Amino acid sequence: MPSHLTRQVFRAIVANEPIVSRGCLRRLHTANTRTTLNGSRHVTRQRSSPRVYGEEQRRTLFGLSLFRSKPPRDSKDVNYEPGIEKMMEYAKMERMRARLPPVEDIIQAWQQFIGVKKGKRDRIQDTQAVLLLQTLRYLRREAESQGEAVALDKEVLLRAAKRTSLEPVAQNAVYMELARELHECLSALPLSAENKVLSFEWYLGALCSNGQTQQAQDLLLDQGTAGLRPDIDVAQDGLATHGSSAMRSITQQRLAVQWARILKGFARERNEEGLFATLAEMRELGLETTSNRVAQVMIRHHMLTDDVDAVKHWWSVLLPHVLETSQERVDDEDPEKVLRRLLRWCLKTDNIQLGHSIVRDVVDRHPSKYIWDSVFLWAAGTKKSVDEIGRMMDVMESVNEKISNHLTGEHRFADITTINLLVEYAISQNDPYMAERFITLGQQRNIEPNAKTFTLQMDYRLSVGDVDGALIAYKHLQSSDTQSYTGDVAAVNRLIVALCGSKRHDFDTIMNVAADLSDRSARFEPITVSTLSMLHLSRDEIHDVADLLNTHAYSYSSAERILIRKNLIAFSLDLKTQTSRAWDTYTLLRSIFDEMPRSERTDLMLSFFARHRPDMAVHVFQHMRAHSREDTIPNASTYISAFSGCAKLKDLESLEVVHNQLKLDYNLDVTTTMRNSLMLSYTACEMPRRALDFWDEIVASREGPSVSSVHAALRACEKSPFGDLKARDIWARLRRNRIELSTDLCASYIAALAGNGDNELAISALEEAVEKGEVSLGSAKIARDGGVGEPVDGGALVLGSLYSAAPGQVKQQEIEAWAKEHQPEVWERIEEVGWEEDENGMRAVRVERGVKP
Repeated sequence: MPSHLTRQVFRAIVANEPIVSRGCLRRLHTANTRTTLNGSRHVTRQRSSPRVYGEEQRRTLFGLSLFRSKPPRDSKDVNYEPGIEKMMEYAKMERMRARLPPVEDIIQAWQQFIGVKKGKRDRIQDTQAVLLLQTLRYLRREAESQGEAVALDKEVLLRAAKRTSLEPVAQNAVYMELARELHECLSALPLSAENKVLSFEWYLGALCSNGQTQQAQDLLLDQGTAGLRPDIDVAQDGLATHGSSAMRSITQQRLAVQWARILKGFARERNEEGLFATLAEMRELGLETTSNRVAQVMIRHHMLTDDVDAVKHWWSVLLPHVLETSQERVDDEDPEKVLRRLLRWCLKTDNIQLGHSIVRDVVDRHPSKYIWDSVFLWAAGTKKSVDEIGRMMDVMESVNEKISNHLTGEHRFADITTINLLVEYAISQNDPYMAERFITLGQQRNIEPNAKTFTLQMDYRLSVGDVDGALIAYKHLQSSDTQSYTGDVAAVNRLIVALCGSKRHDFDTIMNVAADLSDRSARFEPITVSTLSMLHLSRDEIHDVADLLNTHAYSYSSAERILIRKNLIAFSLDLKTQTSRAWDTYTLLRSIFDEMPRSERTDLMLSFFARHRPDMAVHVFQHMRAHSREDTIPNASTYISAFSGCAKLKDLESLEVVHNQLKLDYNLDVTTTMRNSLMLSYTACEMPRRALDFWDEIVASREGPSVSSVHAALRACEKSPFGDLKARDIWARLRRNRIELSTDLCASYIAALAGNGDNELAISALEEAVEKGEVSLGSAKIARDGGVGEPVDGGALVLGSLYSAAPGQVKQQEIEAWAKEHQPEVWERIEEVGWEEDENGMRAVRVERGVKP
């Protein structure tokens, strides 16, 4: 069957029209490519872009360069984690319905990635989880087609299941889907008894961490006994000599942990009904409800609901665990940490008496060093002075002589941990003066600051805008031992951002701090990468920006990538940014942020139209057109935006390129709105006869014309030779079909008649319409049925359209003379509105005549 393009060619030949192929003459530069995050290809060294202003040129003599040119610099390779690139390749091939990579390659990629995550103890980002989920489902389908279980190693699956259960609560469905797939895979494999229990517990943890605690509880009630049966077998193997009581103890302990996880999930979801029902269920099962883990969950919940009586009750349950000196805890969090959180809650909610009571409970029983530090924190919160807290430290140290070492296991001395805790509290109160006083207190007691102290100094100095002071603290930090300390990374990131925003510090200072962070292989926060990218872009260091983004951008979550992407887009959209820099920024966005959606790409395209660079705008459009993602490929709205941009600049070449892309786009059906846009665009590009061909297509289409179609066709008649004949034919058809003729439509019709120089016919048509009541020349505001903008003066719209459409100064003077004689009041309103004059002396009344597609 002949293609749409073939039909267009033959129709042009039959109609004796030229075959325009300007879009085919555009040559695109070759480019090296590589796979991006979502599987598409992007440019690495050369770009398929128009030449921008400011590009370096070289003079030659007989083809020989007069200057010694530097070799082109290569950008750094993308810092993919092992296995990710192959999974990205699979995702793209699946999206394109092309040949998929071999199953063995996907298995190897999976195992590499999970192995690296285990070694780094790093979290799985949501973008990575999507790839893991897609490839795992692919492997399961392939295995089922062969009648086998998934070919991945069971140890790899277990590691992945453990990682998903440890992910922080993000309420992201992809983590839950991945955990469910892993659970189904593991359930079909022959696992050891212990691994079956672990797999079950990890799946419960994933459900509770992702807002599905009720489902986790139902699963535990349905499969809990079966899930713990292997645990009993393990106990029988290892503890047979200890009797059945030991086995029951181990089983009960594990079951209690699982139910405590359910309890914590309901508390996290603020589901009080589920929380208390779970607590009652645990009592019915004979499980301990006064354990450290349960008491912590309940205290946290009641602190969130500000239930003081319930907090008191559960504190009495937790107190024995707080005072316990055993180091062999089985719970995942020290109860002493809950004590500190509880004291902070008392300060925040002004429950001072309860706080005093809690402090007395722990101080009267020979507290540990950690508890003493919590007491000092309470003292600072209750407005005790720095000197008073110093005397309290003396009291703590004097007690050491009265306590036997074998009972307590440690001596109590104020140390840098104590000072840092107090400084942190001062920072939380936005009191840098208090923070400095606590640091001075430590110096008075011969307590040397450590890396965390300098980090805290950076924090509170940055909080008050003291960038110089923070930089001094950073230099002290460098002189301390930071090899095993990573708590300063966030503060150093904030320092880099502050230095970039400061006008007092030079580029080298900023780069020295950033280089130190890079040498340590520390994490660059997204805001840091974004800020440094802006700095490099302002210096035209495009390769440095590419290196920075290639190194860090692919390790971020989708939300973090969005933050960087939006900042880069804002930089490119800012019309104050040089065009060359805006284009370079776009090339980076296109290559590194392949997931950039259609709306953002359309905004970038329109910005280049606003810069009067339709060639760049069309390149942005063509990049969307060549993409493989459905949410990126241009839709009807994108085409209309591109047509409108070309029309505003009257760039016929760019318009025809976009129009040719539409002819070849099999994903779209051309609608009346799109044809309206084409009519308006070709009319603006001084091809009104070509525009009227779209009117004929609209009339012959099943959808038919709209009001905007009539306005657009009449506007084309206004600019077309002998267009008055076509306009009269359109108007007669409207009358025959008894279409309601509004003032707005009459204004377009009269302008179409006047546009061909027939003032007498236009004026007579206007007078006839006024007599029939189809047109009102009053001053009342009318809403434009086919136009844009606010409601306008009806009379001014009609006469203004008539005057503005008249070709030549003589014709405009004739209309002005007639209007002053027959419609003086309306003409006075037009003179109040005023007009614009072009370089040829032609005037146009300042009345909005725009037409929306």
